[in-house]
Amino acid sequence: MIALALFNVPIGRFLYEKFFYRFRDRGVVFEKSITYQVQALLSEAARIGLVAYLFDIIEIWLEVAGFKNVPDISNLFAQLMYSTWIAVRVRKYKIGTLSRLVRAIKVKRNKKNMINIIDKVSDFFIFGVLAMIWIDILKIKRGAGLSSIFALSGAGTLTLTLATQDLAKKAFGGLALATSDNFAIGDNIVLGDGTTGVVKKIGWLNTAIRGGDELVTSIPNSQLSNIRVTNRSNLKYSQVKQTLRFDYSDIDRIPALVAAIKEEIGSSCPEVVTDGSHPFRVHWSNFEADHLAVSVDCRLRCPPIGDKYADARQNILIAIARAVKKMRFNFVMPTQTYKDWVNYTDAEEKKLETTEQAEESNNFVEEES
Repeated sequence: MIALALFNVPIGRFLYEKFFYRFRDRGVVFEKSITYQVQALLSEAARIGLVAYLFDIIEIWLEVAGFKNVPDISNLFAQLMYSTWIAVRVRKYKIGTLSRLVRAIKVKRNKKNMINIIDKVSDFFIFGVLAMIWIDILKIKRGAGLSSIFALSGAGTLTLTLATQDLAKKAFGGLALATSDNFAIGDNIVLGDGTTGVVKKIGWLNTAIRGGDELVTSIPNSQLSNIRVTNRSNLKYSQVKQTLRFDYSDIDRIPALVAAIKEEIGSSCPEVVTDGSHPFRVHWSNFEADHLAVSVDCRLRCPPIGDKYADARQNILIAIARAVKKMRFNFVMPTQTYKDWVNYTDAEEKKLETTEQAEESNNFVEEES
């Protein structure tokens, strides 16, 4: 036992270096070999057994000294330590097993968060089983106080269930989000209630989303499981749509303008899809009360987020403006906006005239005085 506890690993190293040539030829060092793993496990188990033998010696000494009814401490200690050691070793090798499992089921996204959640759940079960084993080994008996608690277990269970109902919903919602492929940390999402931003954290109870204003919103997972979610980071294409307004006096030149805008966008905007696989439309779309409407509808080869999308959208607007200027058209301002602007200008001019007249009157009165 002493040899296994203290000299097992050195003996294993000697055997590995002297006899296991095929492993050494492959470049596998002793600390990374299966031999080392087996030797380390045997050494740890032997050390626990050695400590149990020490307790056995203490029991023998107590019996020789005349003590009666000496409990079997060594057996009790060995059972507790070996069960705890097994639980710790299982927990240690668990992450590698989970990583291989995730690769086996071909989860492409959210791997890190999924492993973390499964790791926490498995820890709960491992130490829960360990606690039950300890209770069985120690043969814990219910006293009067504990019996009273168990007598009220029905009411206690009902109260606990009602109190933790919302907490359980959030926790299961977090588990579902972490193990799903709907979105992951770093994705740009849009929720059904209008909330938009980048996912910063997916926790057990809440998910943190950072908006464009840098404010972080924490949303309960129970709400996310019942709301529509659009993941913009998963999109390969995006849309740019504009409605242009022109005067009725240019009605005969609208077809030529439509062709010029489409040609300008197609030639100067490389991100626009023009191969027919997605819509690329520039059309005279409607007669309105105060203008002629021309619709521009394009698809881009990028998701609707980030600088790439903003630059591509800007290039389309510049191309439209360039074509309109080349064809010598002018955009028409909405009638209501124009009226509001005219009324605002007239009111400001009248206010300015009234102010100037008041200042002149005050100056005149001061001069007379």
